[in-house]
Amino acid sequence: MPGLDRLHGRVVERILGALVELKGPEAVTTLGGDLGRLHHVLDVEDVGPLRDWVIESLRGDLLALAVQVGRWALGWTHDFHVDDYLILRINFPYALARYAKASAENPGIGRVSPAVRPIAAARRVKNPVYDPSAYHRDHPPPAWAHGPHLDSWTGHSRDGFNIWWAIGDVPPEAGMVLYPQLTDAPLACDRRSLYLAAGHPLPPPTFAPLAAGEMLVFDPEILHGTHLNVTDRTRVAISLRLNTARPTFDPASFYAREFWRTAGDIEAGRLDRIIHLKREDHLASDAPDPVRAPTLRAAIAPTQVDGALVWITLDQPLALGERIAVALNDDRRLMLVRAQDGLRALDGACPHYGLDLMDGGVEAGRLYCPGCAIGFDMATGRSSCADLVLRTYGVRETADGVVIALNEAGPTAPR
Repeated sequence: MPGLDRLHGRVVERILGALVELKGPEAVTTLGGDLGRLHHVLDVEDVGPLRDWVIESLRGDLLALAVQVGRWALGWTHDFHVDDYLILRINFPYALARYAKASAENPGIGRVSPAVRPIAAARRVKNPVYDPSAYHRDHPPPAWAHGPHLDSWTGHSRDGFNIWWAIGDVPPEAGMVLYPQLTDAPLACDRRSLYLAAGHPLPPPTFAPLAAGEMLVFDPEILHGTHLNVTDRTRVAISLRLNTARPTFDPASFYAREFWRTAGDIEAGRLDRIIHLKREDHLASDAPDPVRAPTLRAAIAPTQVDGALVWITLDQPLALGERIAVALNDDRRLMLVRAQDGLRALDGACPHYGLDLMDGGVEAGRLYCPGCAIGFDMATGRSSCADLVLRTYGVRETADGVVIALNEAGPTAPR
């Protein structure tokens, strides 16, 4: 796209300029121009001030970029709307971010223009059901990863397009994940987290790695989320949003992104023109009825437990790719799965957020978390993050079921 490389260079320059303001010129020298090493010179608590400096110094350029995407990439010749809410995403590696203060900013938090911030603050609604901290298992916000969702669930407009622009390299283990196979499928939102409700079986995630400067433009009503950043690199990206028509909002959402601009105003340089679309006056009349959450798949109970040995009775052996959950008690589940190389027994919950792995996709010997998209090797339990590992257990088949040895690692329990 014309001018994209030049603007990308300016964004990097502004980030480095903000770093000088916050940490001094020696920090930029140490960084050596590599934004992936940002966590070596920047404290997690400094991400908020850096965002303020960069976004406000480039707001006009970024809004113009959104218009250019609409014209050049999407072919829109009419006037359309651009969200005033801009996000500079700075995700530190999970190994570091998990130790941040609880008061530090969520990487997904953006900024509206200073002129409308008092109005936005006055319009903010606190919903007693919404409890993101519980979903994220009390991790500090810098260590959060977005679970699968539709943007309209989270207060964004319907009929929009998202721009996800990589400022630094974004590998699969730190980028967007999508589930296009579920487009148009009835999906239930868990209102406690605004993410996909438990009980929906997911396919393996589709990863969207990007090189620095590359851009993903996608329909945010395709189920999508983000992979927890389990690399040793800081992820830096910018998010923008545009709407082909006047934005409307899902009536089921308790808040909305209400501040917008028109492409015509941006092209004419009228950057003081911001339109306030109050949520209650712009609810979608054709929004589908909320989908009821699916019934969770029941776990089977052991027929016998003798110390560390657990007997499970099965009507028939598991077929290739088939899996079942085993409830040891109210708080602990295991999973049995028939892999290419035999039967496996593993922990049934992701060690990150504790989500039920029965909902995750399986591909090429890997089991994917339905929330953070981390893939676990079903033979070893390992993932690409040394801190996030599933325990595996010895297992052997009997005439009417299986025996799991809780004090043995897989693949075979002693006879």
